[in-house]
Amino acid sequence: MAEMLILTGFIYLLVFVAGCNTMIYLFFKKEQRIAKVPAKKVTIGAFLGLITKEGKLRLQQRTEKGSPIIPGVSYRGDYELTGGGVKEKDLKKVLTLEELFKEAKREAKEELGVVVFMPKQLSLYRAVFVNQEKGTEDWALTIPIPPECWNETTKMKRITIDVNPDELRELANRPKGEQLLSGWGKRMCRMSLGTIFTSSTDPKYVNEAKIMLTEIKPDWRKTEFFKNTEEALAQFRRELGLD
Repeated sequence: MAEMLILTGFIYLLVFVAGCNTMIYLFFKKEQRIAKVPAKKVTIGAFLGLITKEGKLRLQQRTEKGSPIIPGVSYRGDYELTGGGVKEKDLKKVLTLEELFKEAKREAKEELGVVVFMPKQLSLYRAVFVNQEKGTEDWALTIPIPPECWNETTKMKRITIDVNPDELRELANRPKGEQLLSGWGKRMCRMSLGTIFTSSTDPKYVNEAKIMLTEIKPDWRKTEFFKNTEEALAQFRRELGLD
């Protein structure tokens, strides 16, 4: 009888511990987004958030007339992060650290003439645009780059502007053709603030970016910001059924 009671108590203890572990896992787990479309309907954009020694974010003026995401719409003259659509068509390959950085680095060299080195610690910001009419998704993946990983004195191929969070807001409120691409609160805005939050050398800018992001999208730290890039990319591959 005593042995039976001990065995029963041990079983209850195991169940209790397992339940606690499950609750802890669910509490701390990064919210996993399930893509609403198959992988063949997803496009990837690779971007770099270039932070200056002053802790500001460098944006470039867009020279392209059209938009690959929204046909018939022009963002020429607006400001954006350096980067763009990846050339590699194999999403499983693109969603690896080496290939994603390679694509973003290529864009920075082509657009600005800047050589970028991979940071020792990488975070990632993902902003998704869903085109319900076409049944497609565009994933914009931004890697923040601290000042020691690029030379900000390089002669830029395009017109650029360095902004802190307040200046980013002012830029977003300018007229179309000279504003932050798509305006305040949109993808380019959130990716820009995410970069400042992650890599700015000025604590004031970091805090301001965090406050602004929370006002725009309260759940951004659960749904768009990823501290560990390799873990994030593995999650993205699972979301698309590539792993």
